Amino acid sequence: MDIWKYISPADKHLSYKGIKINNHVHTPWSFSSFDSIDELVLQAKKENISVLGINDFNTMAGYSEFAEKCISNNIFPLFNIELIGLSREDMKKGLKVNDPGNPGRTYISGKGLAYPAKISAHNRARLEEIREKSNLHIRQMSEKVNGLLQEIDKSLSVDFDDMLANYTLGMVRERHLAAMIRRVIAKKYTSGTERDRVFARLLGDDYKSEGDRDSASLENIIRSKLLKAGGKAFVEEDPAIFIDPVEIRNLILDAGGIPTYPFLADFKSGEYTDFEHDREEAAIKLIDRGFYSVEFIPVRNDFKRFRDYALFLHRHGFIVSFGTEHNVPGSAPLEVQAGGGAKLDDDLLNINLEAAAILAAHQYRVYKEGEGYLDSKGKPKIEEKMEYIELGKKLIGSVVGTRHKAQG
Repeated sequence: MDIWKYISPADKHLSYKGIKINNHVHTPWSFSSFDSIDELVLQAKKENISVLGINDFNTMAGYSEFAEKCISNNIFPLFNIELIGLSREDMKKGLKVNDPGNPGRTYISGKGLAYPAKISAHNRARLEEIREKSNLHIRQMSEKVNGLLQEIDKSLSVDFDDMLANYTLGMVRERHLAAMIRRVIAKKYTSGTERDRVFARLLGDDYKSEGDRDSASLENIIRSKLLKAGGKAFVEEDPAIFIDPVEIRNLILDAGGIPTYPFLADFKSGEYTDFEHDREEAAIKLIDRGFYSVEFIPVRNDFKRFRDYALFLHRHGFIVSFGTEHNVPGSAPLEVQAGGGAKLDDDLLNINLEAAAILAAHQYRVYKEGEGYLDSKGKPKIEEKMEYIELGKKLIGSVVGTRHKAQG
């Protein structure tokens, strides 16, 4: 779909007070809380989300459907991607970046990628290689799972090829496998008592009755007990799955996007990773590594700690955006909130709007002119920042239309 024939700067400003923006959601092209892009977008419309950003792992394959569904529902689409890198240098130092369990491992997003998607043949092949290696890793874990299942019941097994063909859109992740384990046991054992017996044998003595939880929480337990490090079906990932963060940055720039660092922030009782605990030092290192954009998934953070970090980074010139991920089973609102359901205040809403506007204008300029907010070296055009914010607001307004009428 050529969305750009439907998008042009609106003639007049609309009011953006309280506008709802979610710049990080996963779709079934990686793993999603939603069964389809259509379900995701309809939920966003129901919640009055005006700007929505697709953010799948290792793929841009969902862009076309996402664009079409968003535009037809008066939602402005942002085109993002997420990859997992591995800094060998940080790993050797034992430095934890934004993965609290694995030194050197670094989640990186690309924001505002070109649409229609464009990427060099080399980097397209690189993404395909990453997806293939990721699928192989889950296949190996599936084989270990089958060994465990057949110790309990010779007829129980997980069919990886069936899972790949019928329960994914080409990329299998741990969460798909956890869901398949739950399904095959539930299909064979229709009695709750029998299912409890099987799950207790599979997951250990601390397993509690299936009736005490929903399927989403059960899948999380399966993933934690079997598939994570220390679990009986865990398989160490091939380091080749994780490319160097420098290569990821270059790949994102090649795809027309803005390299973005996802802050984990206070992931557990105020605890921070080695890289993030000193926010001033983290900001310096990010700029040194060529990252001028950051994002948060605030629902996993304490409101005050998240707010302090977000405002600090915004004051230091970073693009700062927020999202919800929605890459776990179960339902949760698409409206961005901090931990405990804390609502974003006006400062945070304005920061998120500013980021969305810059990214919207960046996408538009890349389409129209071949270059957006970043110059040919990947550095931001700080002197043009306000121009991008104003252009982005007008572009968003042209799609959202009368959903945000001018006030006063």
